[in-house]
Amino acid sequence: MQKRQIIFFKIGGFSQINFIVARELAARFPEYDFRIVDVEKEIIGRRAFLYLHAFIEAVARYGWSIVSQRIHPRNFFCRIPCVLTAIRKWVARNVQPEKTAFTFQTQSLFDARRAGIPHFVYTDHTYLANRRYEGEPTPLLPVAKSWQRMEKELYQKADINFTFSQFAADSITNDYGVPATRVQCVYSGANAGFPFHINTSLRTGLRILFVGVDWERKGGPELVEAFSLVRREISDVELIVVGSDPEIFAPGMTALGRIPGDEVKAYYESSDVFCLPSRRDPAANVLTEAAAYALPVVATPVGGNKERVVDGETGYLVPLGDIELMAKRLCCLLRDEKLRIVMGLKGRERVAEMFHWSGVMDRMSSAIGQRILLH
Repeated sequence: MQKRQIIFFKIGGFSQINFIVARELAARFPEYDFRIVDVEKEIIGRRAFLYLHAFIEAVARYGWSIVSQRIHPRNFFCRIPCVLTAIRKWVARNVQPEKTAFTFQTQSLFDARRAGIPHFVYTDHTYLANRRYEGEPTPLLPVAKSWQRMEKELYQKADINFTFSQFAADSITNDYGVPATRVQCVYSGANAGFPFHINTSLRTGLRILFVGVDWERKGGPELVEAFSLVRREISDVELIVVGSDPEIFAPGMTALGRIPGDEVKAYYESSDVFCLPSRRDPAANVLTEAAAYALPVVATPVGGNKERVVDGETGYLVPLGDIELMAKRLCCLLRDEKLRIVMGLKGRERVAEMFHWSGVMDRMSSAIGQRILLH
């Protein structure tokens, strides 16, 4: 007898999260066949006219973001109405209730539900959560009304909405009117893995690390300002920037741009303090990665980041825009090796307890299993 299947919908790599979640779900539900559907490749990419239509409309709607942030237009495809329609039609034709145990999708940029089949969503953010950040309201990306209706309906009709943070979970409940019983914060793990051994022999007490692609949103300009103040107090301190290559130069700063993921690990090991003063951030996984490498963290308490740093225990949370306090906290950590070690170890323990992929997937799989029994 042919086994029923799980259909896992994704877009690209999603910072390795798609690979990790798919692998873990397949391992936890071996009684089902596991099928992965990459929306971009299997639904959009195989239809030349649809791809061209989506490409042109993405450039027309999001040209400034594409150029200024060097983002490929395909990253905006699932915000285009014709693409949403194509996904729904594909699901209606290819997902059969009698052969499917449940469907699962990462991110809430599209709707892969099929009536009569349990459906689960795992997302790091919501559209309306952008209004929940501190300070001035964050401008919302211009999306069609049909896309906004799709997102709301997806949350409301999914069996369970899993989130990376309580920040996102609260948005789904309060901004979209979804009962709390169908929203569950399971957090997320460290994409760089959880190292069992850390080589700290190269740590000098003089290196600050920043990891992030979106330089402006991740607070890069503010970090450079704070770093200049730190340099007045500690003249030989270094700032290593990974992921971004900003058009800015500051003495002691090295910008590496994007590098292979395996190479990032070496910078976690050889750095002393991690700093990410984001302006907006749903749940920065790099905070978890840094803590996994026993680095104390200085960050802003925005979005889900304040769930990943315990102020005064695993690092410091600095109010948005407070450059002087950021510099003060960085100096404090750079000058106190014992404090760095204590905070780093506490952060590492917290990652093992709450932000390890095995624990995340245990929580998610348990909830899915219970829900499937009800169908």
